[in-house]
Amino acid sequence: MTEKDQFLEFIETSLKQLGLHKEICIACEVNEIMVDLHDKIISYCNILKKVIGEKSLTINYIQQFQNDLSQALNCLPYRQHQNLDFIQPHNKESIKTGVENQIYPLENQLKLLQFNFDFFTKLNFFSSNIVAIGANGSGKTTLSNDLKKYLPNTGVVISAQKVLIIPTFSGVSNFNNTNQKLQSSQIADKSMKVTYSTESNGNAYGLLVQLGGEFQVLLDNLLAERSVIRNQFCDALIKGGNEVSVPTTKLDIALKIWNSLIQHRIMECDDGINITLKEVTSSTNYPAHQMSDGEKVALYLIAHVLQAPTAGFIVVDEPEMYLHKTILKKLWDILEKERQDCIFVYLTHDLDFASSRTTAKKVWIKSFNHPNSWEIENIPENELPESLLLELLGSRKNILFCEGKKGSIDEKVYNILFPDFTVSPVDNCFAVINYTKAFNKLPNITTKAYGLIDSDHHGVERLKAIEVENIFSFSMTEPENLFLDETFLKLMAKQLLMDEAIVENIKSDVIELLQKEIELQSSNYVSTKINYYFKDSHVSKGNTPTEVKSNYSKFTQEIKIEEWHEQRVLELNEIIKSKDYPKTLSLFNNKGLKSIANKHFKISDFTERALKLLQFQSETHDMIRKYFPSGITNKNGL
Repeated sequence: MTEKDQFLEFIETSLKQLGLHKEICIACEVNEIMVDLHDKIISYCNILKKVIGEKSLTINYIQQFQNDLSQALNCLPYRQHQNLDFIQPHNKESIKTGVENQIYPLENQLKLLQFNFDFFTKLNFFSSNIVAIGANGSGKTTLSNDLKKYLPNTGVVISAQKVLIIPTFSGVSNFNNTNQKLQSSQIADKSMKVTYSTESNGNAYGLLVQLGGEFQVLLDNLLAERSVIRNQFCDALIKGGNEVSVPTTKLDIALKIWNSLIQHRIMECDDGINITLKEVTSSTNYPAHQMSDGEKVALYLIAHVLQAPTAGFIVVDEPEMYLHKTILKKLWDILEKERQDCIFVYLTHDLDFASSRTTAKKVWIKSFNHPNSWEIENIPENELPESLLLELLGSRKNILFCEGKKGSIDEKVYNILFPDFTVSPVDNCFAVINYTKAFNKLPNITTKAYGLIDSDHHGVERLKAIEVENIFSFSMTEPENLFLDETFLKLMAKQLLMDEAIVENIKSDVIELLQKEIELQSSNYVSTKINYYFKDSHVSKGNTPTEVKSNYSKFTQEIKIEEWHEQRVLELNEIIKSKDYPKTLSLFNNKGLKSIANKHFKISDFTERALKLLQFQSETHDMIRKYFPSGITNKNGL
């Protein structure tokens, strides 16, 4: 009988015991919570039975699930009974008490059952490469070491914590000895989450011995293996063998991979004992221990991966650490290709790297409770770009999508005004609308997304319709115009030790410039409105060329260039006539307005000073927030 058959038999026995114990609970009128726990564990057993029957799981999984279930059964004090005959009026109450005393332990064990099963299910039982994304503090390092408890004992954990000391060898070691040391190192706990006592002059030296000697173990085994293989080759030649080429060793492969990554240097091992390097343009060698940390870690990772057990797993904690972006993706692409027999499990917070693992299953380490409880979620298929989705999943704040680019004034202003949001600038208003809707459709997300768009080119009905989707309009064509608010300018004048009256001059010049640019502003407005119309509308489907032509004609008839232009001119003229300065700021699309403030304040860096004022003077926030919709200001990320 196979281990799988034995486990399935164990599940059947467990189901019988659970069913009878449930009847005991009912007969003794045990608390309904306990009865419900029985039902949940029975359901778990049935699901587990189905999974075991359908999947080819290793003995490690089976043993883990059997241990979990056994611990749950141990919380059932009367499971060994064959029937209900032992229940009598005189012992009914004591049986009830004995069972109810196990409610809390059984609840805890059920949580463990559910977590372990959910954990392996979401990781697809390690049937493909995996990228687990988590922020700092999400328990990635702890998880990397705990995985060794669950995964087959044919793998390695490459820790994020590294002591990159390359030794100098005086000779080649015995291969059997180096291989034993390598295997011992591979199964060792490398979390280094330990401490030491300062009493009796204690120090941390002993804690570093293991990590400090790891490079030695890796390189020693590579050198010893090559020595054995080449000696065997030479012996075969001497004995008259027909070998025609020197066999390739793992060290040869390691050197080849490293040299393909670091192209301005050449790594060699000409003496068979120590690794040396030289510049491409030089014949002078220097020892490997003089390499940069980035060069060392590349060799360290290559040596680890090439020597991982056959058909095993390779858990890599923070695969991006110390590596430059230019070689990061290339290195892991090469190593995955070299070790196609292994499953790679990456634990990272580098979103670019996560996105580069195109064939890997992606999961999100949502939260971690010390010491060993993780909340892990699948990353669902979604309309959001994967890189953006990965970035936002780790946010503990609500999301604010806005128009603009990373590092723009828009983003800086919104981050200051709305610190309780995670601000995410995207290309245009259509991206804001689509991404907000897409994010809010995601399952198992505790945060919400809100959108902020310019209202100038959207109809009133459309704006009302998208408000129910948490998308709100913002009546300001240029975010920089916010800094030209009258009250804000007066405060800046005070900061610059200038008379507040100068603000009136700034206002007058802004309105005067608008008057000069009426034709330009109106034409640009119409052009933008046309672009919005084409992106936001579509031609109705036609079944004949005539219908297509007719539908296209109806589509283009909605574009009313002259009418839109005339309306805009009238609107701007009215603003100028009434000297409506706030309205001017909301409609004037000109990034050069800051030059007016520079001229009157006699400075050259108005925007930078305004940003600092906004950042460090909290009273300015209300001055600026009044321009934003209440749907955003009232939420403020909460």
